[in-house]
Order: sequence, then C-alpha cells, then structure tokens
Amino acid sequence: MAGGSEKNVIKGMRDVPKRPSEDENEEESLPVLSEEDRNCMNAKMHLLTQSTDEGISLYDHLAVLLSGALEHQPENFLDNLEKLSLQLKRDKVKITQSTVRSIPPPSPSYHLAKVEQRQFQKISNEEMNRLHDFPEDGLQEDERYTAIPNLMKQAHCFQMAGVGLSMEEYTRIALSLRELVKVWPIETVRFWGKVLGLKQNYYVAEAEFPEGEYETDISDDEEEEDDDPAEEREDSLFDETTTILSMKPLFKHPRKIPCDAAGTGLNKKVYFVCSEPCQPWYRLPHVTPEQIVTARKLRKYFTGYPNQQMVTYPPFPGLEKNYLRAQIARISASTHVSPIGFFKFDEEGEEEEEGEPAEGSRDGFVEDQDFEGLSMRDLTDQGMTNWVHHTPFVLPQGRITWYNPLQGHEGEEENEEEEERNEPDEPEPEHGPPLLTPLSEDAQVGKSPAWIAKASSQFVPEYSVAILHSNTWPGAYAFASDKARFFENVYIGWGHKHLESCFEPAIPEPPLPEFPTGPEVIEAEDPSPETEAAVRSAMREKELDAPEEEEEVGEMEAEEEEEGDEEDQ
Repeated sequence: MAGGSEKNVIKGMRDVPKRPSEDENEEESLPVLSEEDRNCMNAKMHLLTQSTDEGISLYDHLAVLLSGALEHQPENFLDNLEKLSLQLKRDKVKITQSTVRSIPPPSPSYHLAKVEQRQFQKISNEEMNRLHDFPEDGLQEDERYTAIPNLMKQAHCFQMAGVGLSMEEYTRIALSLRELVKVWPIETVRFWGKVLGLKQNYYVAEAEFPEGEYETDISDDEEEEDDDPAEEREDSLFDETTTILSMKPLFKHPRKIPCDAAGTGLNKKVYFVCSEPCQPWYRLPHVTPEQIVTARKLRKYFTGYPNQQMVTYPPFPGLEKNYLRAQIARISASTHVSPIGFFKFDEEGEEEEEGEPAEGSRDGFVEDQDFEGLSMRDLTDQGMTNWVHHTPFVLPQGRITWYNPLQGHEGEEENEEEEERNEPDEPEPEHGPPLLTPLSEDAQVGKSPAWIAKASSQFVPEYSVAILHSNTWPGAYAFASDKARFFENVYIGWGHKHLESCFEPAIPEPPLPEFPTGPEVIEAEDPSPETEAAVRSAMREKELDAPEEEEEVGEMEAEEEEEGDEEDQ
C-alpha cells in the first residue's frame, strides 16, 4: 500500500511481526508469539469473558480501577483495594426506584386490636375509679350491667358440649354487651348467636326494653286507610272515559297485612348486630309480615353488609338488614326451647283480663319458682317430651296472631254485598301450636327427627351437660345443666333452613286473563262513503226540522199554562 508498509495488529498483542508474503508456506504465515505473550493474551481473553448482567467485564473493571489508582495515587492502595473496588461498583449501579422500604398501611386486624385494647383499658379505669370513690363497696356490680347474663358460664357449658365459640370470643362479646347497655335503655339482653356471611359475620344480641321505652321505626306505609288509593285512581280514570261499568277491571289488590306494633308480637324484642364484638352495635329494624312470607321463598347467603341490596326473586321488600331480621324471627320461633316445667302460664295476669282467653291464646308465662328440675336421663330422652317451645309460632300469614284482611275493608254501602258473599270467599283463620308445646310434636326432617339430644359425657353423666341439636335449622343448639335449672339457646350458622331436597326457586305467578271479548270491545268496520253521505243528509234534515219542533213545543207549553190558569180561577 502507498505510504509505507502496514502493520497487522492482533487484539491483545503488541509489536506483532509482519505477515509473511502469500507465497510463503502456510505454517510460516502464522504470527510468531513467545510463550509469555501467548499467556498474557489468554489471560486477557479470560478476563474479557467474565462479565456482569450489565455487560461490564472484569478486564474493564480492573482497567478503570488501576487507571484511577495511577491517576490519583492514593495512600495505602493495597489496603484499600477492596473498598475502592466496591465503591467503583456502587457508582456504576443505576437506581431506577427508591431503595427505602415503604411502610405498609395498618391491617384491619391491627385497628381491631387497638380498639380492643382501648376497651380493656377503659373498663379497667372505670373499675378503679369506682373503687377509689366507693372503697367500702369494693368491686360491686353496676346496676346497668345486671341485665347482661353470665356469658362465661354459658361458654363453659357449650364447650363441654363441643359447640359454640371460643372463650376469647365470648370474653370480647361480654365486654361489647357492656357498651351496649350504656347506650340503650335495655332491661334484659342476651347473646343470640352468630350468623355467618360471605364478607363479614353478624354477631346478634337480643334485648328487651322497659315498657314505654320502645321506639317505633315502622314506616308510615303500615298505617293503611279504609279506602285503597289504587282503587280510587282506577275509578277516577274510568269515570272520565265513556265506558260501561262492565269494562272496569275485576282485580283488586289484596289488602296489606299490618305488622305488629313495637313491643308486641314478633317485634317484642329488639335485635342489635355488629361485625366484630368491639365495634359499635347496629340496631335492626322491625319485621313485617310481608318480609316473613317472602323470606320463606328465598335462599340467599348474607354478605355481612346491612345496607346491601337484595337481588332476588320474588323481590324482597327491603335490604339485607330486613332479610336478616326476618330470618332471626323464623329461627327464634323454631329453635328457642326450654325444659318442661321451667316456665308456667301467668294465671294472675289472665285473671285480671276480662273474659276467659280462647284455647291456645295465652301468650304470657313466668318462671316457675317451684320447679324441681329434671334428671339427665329425662333431658336426653329421644322422645323430646321434656323440652318445650317458649317462643310463639309464626303463622303462614307472617304474624303470631291471625289478622282478618277483610276486617274494615268494606264500607257501609257494601253491607248488602257482605251478606251476599259466599262462605268460601271468607278467609279461614290460621292457627298454630300454642306456647310451651313439647318438641315431640315437631315435624320430622325427612327421615330424621327434628331434634337430637345427647349428654356431653357418657362417663360422668351426673355432672355432664344435656345438649340439643336442631336438624330443622342446622347451627341451632340448646343446653341444660344443674338439673335443667340453667339453660340457654344459641345459633351459629348461615341462616338457612334444612331442606329435604334441592332448593327450587319460586315460579312466577300465572298472568292475568285477558279482557273478555264482547260487542262493546270489538272494533267496528269503517263505514263506506255511501253510508257516510246518508248520515250527513239525515243530520242536515234533523237540523232543519229542529226549529219547527221547538215552535210546536213552545205553543203546547203555552196552551197548558192557560188551561192551568183557568182552572185556578
């Protein structure tokens, strides 16, 4: 090439001799390397092959490290070699995000534990203040807390039977009930049970208010008037049109069954719920017959949110809190039982009332002070003759007392229709089993009995606990101890009734029949042009003859007046 001979340089080698000419032998064309140069080249190649994920080889790292040492000439280079190498690696790291670990937000269990801690400290401080103010009284019970039952004893008995909640959970519930009695004017309160949900659970407390302290939350829709506004709208609509009476619809909306007033019937007791024992209690609304009837046709899991919309068929009249209240009423009426003889009817209260009560109408009972108790053999007898229901039965109408829907529905003008009404149109009154009915009369669940009784221990039966398990409502239990002098009921389940077969949703109601066909509703054919012309000519002739007829009528009236005057004279 022009400008001198070209030096062929091989990577990793210096001062390589020139390539021989092409006409030389093949062996003589290879570069001649000394053993030292060959070892140096192999070492460099090895360092170049050792690289990190970022593509930085060990050769480059050492080259930068040594060049920096030669440039800055630090002291004690050999002693600080590792530190300089580590600092060089750190400088090449590319940080794409902050290496500081973010503090995770507190979990719900953490907040719940804080609430429980404050509740424990609050109760402890209250007791210490009472002890400081009244040292002579000691740690005596507050009058407000006497309404709370002995949950620790109940928990012990249920644990002996192998059912119920843990002792820790019962302790939290007992502390939560103390907060409940501070807020509401409660006369008695008890732990009803725990209803399981998909997202959250419901802890249910059953309470009774003193007479006169009930706050009604029934909507004004329950106060019905004698006249149905829907019927008035229909009458006014048809009166404005030119129709005959036979064209008015014959269907009448059934009268709405009123619910029990606050403090009576199914609304005698008030229920409170919360998702965790240390959270505030939420009062459930009163239940209506319509909700009870519709709840019997549904089978839906609870979500744990009281204000959740109910998307069901048939449509449920309310939210999830209303559905929960309806299920509580059904479960209580079927599973709240007590040993026979523990309660007796209040005969003194019945004597004060005028007249004798009808059979099965007694709804008041009191504790029998002369109750002698029952043996374990009697309590665990599979005949179930020694256990009774102490909660009123819910009728198919959705009430515990039957209400006549025709009462006060007709006015005074319809008395004649009332007399002519056939007897089959009169609704038949509904009756249910009276109070304190033995469990032996309960209907079986398929081939299984409605209740199963057993003792908690077969080895020491005299100190064991009698436990009852409901097959109708799985999750309902009752126990009795101390010869049936101490008993309690609890429910822990999903709020569903046991079915003999698969659940079948309700079938839509059949559609109403169409309007009857008749000449008054059949559309007439359009008249022909000839017929229209004949009608027009007839109407014109009638208009022309109208003045002459009016004159004749006027002359006849005048003659009649003259004859009348002559007769008077």
